[in-house]
Amino acid sequence: MGCDIVVSLTILLYLYGMRNPARSQDPLQTPLNELLGSEGAVRVLRVLAASRQPMARTQVARRAELNPSGVRRTLRHLAETGIVEVLGSGRNQAVRFREQHPLAAPLRLLFGAERHLFDRTVGQARSQLAGLELPVTAVWLESPETRSPGTVEVGVLASPEGLEESVAAIQQHLEEAEETLQMHFVVHGYTDADRFAAGDQLSRLRNVTLLYGWIPVDWRGDEGGPIVRHDALDRRGRRLAEAVAKLLPNDPSLVERAREWIDRRIESADARAQHELREWHRILSSLTVSQIQAFLVEDTERAERLRQSLPFLEVLSSAERAELMNETRE
Repeated sequence: MGCDIVVSLTILLYLYGMRNPARSQDPLQTPLNELLGSEGAVRVLRVLAASRQPMARTQVARRAELNPSGVRRTLRHLAETGIVEVLGSGRNQAVRFREQHPLAAPLRLLFGAERHLFDRTVGQARSQLAGLELPVTAVWLESPETRSPGTVEVGVLASPEGLEESVAAIQQHLEEAEETLQMHFVVHGYTDADRFAAGDQLSRLRNVTLLYGWIPVDWRGDEGGPIVRHDALDRRGRRLAEAVAKLLPNDPSLVERAREWIDRRIESADARAQHELREWHRILSSLTVSQIQAFLVEDTERAERLRQSLPFLEVLSSAERAELMNETRE
């Protein structure tokens, strides 16, 4: 299955990476040219295919991390192809993935394969690092704006004294994952001094995928480094949970997407994380949206503990997550 996924993604990247060819082709024979002919179209379709609910155009733009005016043009074009359905009129207009289109099911499978490849990459890397015994604070997948195809960039936070040894050891730990996934892992080392040196570095690290250790939710560059207390984490978790609770009525698909993320993540999680993921899955499967909202802000020990591992944050786009983080910053 891994080879099929890589081939499918290669085709997908090829389709939206091409610039205006000299000769056009018959759209009846090549409909994917129109559906996947630009990165903007791919991003929009990825968002819509992941949801079973109609979405406002502004919501699509946020989740796809695109300019709203560009999204309007892209949605108009996709509606003309029949893969997107427009509902309502005026300010209340919404859009959704049109299930009746003959390519709807294959496209949904393709985007599902894309998610599977990412989850498999994360799971394989976590598995390789599970027995790590190094003076490392955290290891994460970086999210650079540009990345070479087939390259996975990994960040490591360690003390200056142990950084070089840790980077070399982690690079070696990931060799099996490189062979299994047919990808190249590049490991970058950081110390507290690097983290505080530049604001762009700090913003990059807010949307990473954690592989090992713990990255504080709220990093500050105060002299002497960050001090993250347990009570501060509890307050931060509650503010984030309150913000998520406000999102749910306008986007109930968050619940379904969070459940799907848990299903993908649970196999590669360690025993402690699996326990919390199963708890979240039971909550999201058995409670209504309004009951989930109430649970998120409960003053109970269980709610306080589970607020430290909110699955909703994992299914927001990086732009939505960054906006949420900024809104809840003290």
